Amino acid sequence: MKTDDRITHGLSEAEREIMQVMWETGEPMTASQLLSRFEDSKGWKPQTLNTFLTRLVAKGYLESHKRGNANIYSTMISRTEFESQEASEFVEKNYGGSAKRLIAALVDGGAVSEEELIELKQWFSER
Repeated sequence: MKTDDRITHGLSEAEREIMQVMWETGEPMTASQLLSRFEDSKGWKPQTLNTFLTRLVAKGYLESHKRGNANIYSTMISRTEFESQEASEFVEKNYGGSAKRLIAALVDGGAVSEEELIELKQWFSER
């Protein structure tokens, strides 16, 4: 799916964690399957997870289909599309839409090593 206007931006930390599991699994999952992933580490109850899933469907990140008594959830956006969208929003919000300003801030701030800078130059020259 191509990122489009159906996606409502802004995920909570819990919603991000659910999406990470969905992307890692790469398969549709039921709420029960997801709950088993979070029950011990998060202590979520079924209603808590269902609230997050409902929000993710409403935001356009997941879709839901009924199979028997269970809802099956599938991703509507790939991890790559999500990361691209997040990066674009970050650059727009924090650097006035200028990727150059972001890169300059990273380089000037020492967050980019000389080796990474060489790799970036090579990458840009191949584009």
